[in-house]
Amino acid sequence: MKVSKNVCCPQCQGPVYRNGKEPKTGLQRYRCKDSNCKKQFVPGRPNRRKYPKIICPKCGSNMSIYKHLSDALRFRCNRYALKGDRKCSHKVNIPLPGKTTFDSVKVPSQIRLIKNQVQTVFHWNKMKFSSATVAIALYYSIFQALPAPSVVNILNDVYNIKVSHDTITRWTRKAAFLLADQCAQLVQIPPKRGRPPRILADETQIKCNGKKRWFWLNYLPRHDLYLGHNLTPRRNTQAARDTFAMTFHQAPALQRSEILTDGLWSYGSALGDLRGTDTKHYVYRSFFEQPNNNRLERKWSNFKTKARLFRGFKSDAGLYAFLESQIIVHNLFKPSSLLKGLTPFQSLGISLPKAPSNWQCLMRLLTS
Repeated sequence: MKVSKNVCCPQCQGPVYRNGKEPKTGLQRYRCKDSNCKKQFVPGRPNRRKYPKIICPKCGSNMSIYKHLSDALRFRCNRYALKGDRKCSHKVNIPLPGKTTFDSVKVPSQIRLIKNQVQTVFHWNKMKFSSATVAIALYYSIFQALPAPSVVNILNDVYNIKVSHDTITRWTRKAAFLLADQCAQLVQIPPKRGRPPRILADETQIKCNGKKRWFWLNYLPRHDLYLGHNLTPRRNTQAARDTFAMTFHQAPALQRSEILTDGLWSYGSALGDLRGTDTKHYVYRSFFEQPNNNRLERKWSNFKTKARLFRGFKSDAGLYAFLESQIIVHNLFKPSSLLKGLTPFQSLGISLPKAPSNWQCLMRLLTS
């Protein structure tokens, strides 16, 4: 025990001695020699960050930090270890100091998993092939969901047009991303009196290059409409938050609507971040429980059945383009029996360019 002569106790100004080093910072630690004081301190150590005092909105108890997120702090109620009716494990996400809201994307062009992806358009005057050739190729790749090698064979055998499968892939991705941005601007759900429409939210797993990817989707049964969608490598709060944020950005009238999800905690956490303490979030945990989102569960077969022809996707860009194209076909061109033969866009009163067929309407959307 070495007595330090240059350092004094900040509390009683008495002599101190060295008491080892702090493990985290490696700075010298001191202790007061006075038996009535015995204060320990570390000169030069930065002040500890003071976190806000959070009260549980459910039971009124104090909350402590449970997890450090990339853009927030997750607090958990201190009654999580109790039993019976006294137990409360409610969690709340608080933005980091200096922020008032959470970071979330609201448009499809920002939500993609494609790095350095630049949104492009069709330059028809610089293309080697005519617009009719592009229209035929997009009909088979988007409406019929055929992979690029199959489209190449059809163009070569039936129309005697030689196009590489890389060109077909570029056309399909460019058209899918361009139409996705246009459709996100067209969707407008007017507010109505009475009970707001219910939103069904769910996620499913799709593999890309041998790795898991999670496809998130929000579905509006009243109009048979696909709204916010997302593709992420993990199931977390950020992924669910981005999906709901894009839905609310497309249709602000749905911000206070009822939302039905399964028991995944990410949904409740994301809705709590976007809408605060929400009482219009319903969770079902059984297949036969009412209400449930079985109508959305049955929609997954529309995606996965057509994806079998591709025998797996090699990149996130290809998978996301395929999902975008199927959502476009469903919302714009597929008549629904629930809507008496109308498409989801027609039920909302959204008019598309007039054309004799769907694929010609698609080309007019691309050239507009």
